[in-house]
Amino acid sequence: MCLPEIAKNRCIGVGFCDASVPLKYLPGWHTGSWGYQGNVGNTSYGEGYTKYGPTVITGDIVGCCIDFQKRVAFYTKNGDLLDVAFENLVFKENIYPVVGLMSLGEHIHVNFGKESFLFDIMKYIARPSLF
Repeated sequence: MCLPEIAKNRCIGVGFCDASVPLKYLPGWHTGSWGYQGNVGNTSYGEGYTKYGPTVITGDIVGCCIDFQKRVAFYTKNGDLLDVAFENLVFKENIYPVVGLMSLGEHIHVNFGKESFLFDIMKYIARPSLF
C-alpha cells in the first residue's frame, strides 16, 4: 500500500468508488470514493478523514472488503482483520475497486479472488458477530 521507507511522498491508497469520481485523486479524496491511506493509517471519504488503523510498509498485504448485507467496509493487514472503516454504506450507483498511486515507480499486485486470500473470508462469513 504505502511505502514510507522509500520516499515520504510515496503513498498508495486502496478503496472503492463510483463512476463519477475523477481518477486523479487517491481513493477517498473525492465524494463518491472511500479509501485507506496506509502511510498515515487514515480512512477518508470525500473531504473528511478519520484515524483508522496501522501504517503500512513495503511487503504488507492490504485487503479491502465490503459487506453489502451489513452495509460496512473494512480492511485487513497481512491477513488480520482491522476494524470497520465505513458504516451505513448506501450506494446509488455501481461501485468499483480502485487503487491510487502517487509517485512514479510505485507498483502493486492485486488479487480479485483468482488466488487465495490471506484473510480468511470464509471465517468472517461464518462468524457474523466479528463486528
